[in-house]
Amino acid sequence: MAWMPPLHRLLSPITADTGASIEQVQLKPLYYAAQKDALARAGDDEDDQFFELAKLATGLSEKELDQLKRPDYVTIAQFVHEMSTRPASFFLGEPVSSSHEQPVQLLLPVDAAGRTHTALDLEMPALRATKVMKKLATAKDRAEFITAHCTGLMIPDLAGLTVPDWTGLQERIDDFLNQPAAFFRNGTLT
Repeated sequence: MAWMPPLHRLLSPITADTGASIEQVQLKPLYYAAQKDALARAGDDEDDQFFELAKLATGLSEKELDQLKRPDYVTIAQFVHEMSTRPASFFLGEPVSSSHEQPVQLLLPVDAAGRTHTALDLEMPALRATKVMKKLATAKDRAEFITAHCTGLMIPDLAGLTVPDWTGLQERIDDFLNQPAAFFRNGTLT
């Protein structure tokens, strides 16, 4: 069964823009591209960033969010924080794999090249790819390039990844970029 975000029952109902009462909010996963856009809109203020991400995670309007009582907002902010910082394995209840030969299990499937992927095999980048990566202008461009290279996805396909999927991939790719060969030998020996 596919992962589903939690349903949050509000301590204090709010009024929808339509006038209806909202008593519960079905939380939604954060996606890489949407999160990136929301953070760009919010600027550097952490409260503004969380507010923008809360709109994505709830589907509520700004007016509806402003009605939330603080405990309900804190619950939503905790969900947003976990979605923004934890890998998919956290939500799936899986142990983090110590073997870098195992595919990365995705929180939610991603469609790419006419296929639906529930896991992604990663390939260690060749030195040639890291040289190209280092010439790119921004950290975002570098991360997207090397992630596409290691996963076999196209850069536009990365937009369909959830943030926890992106986070899990970055952890594994960071190992590829920074760990010596012995790290990988030791991780796969039995």
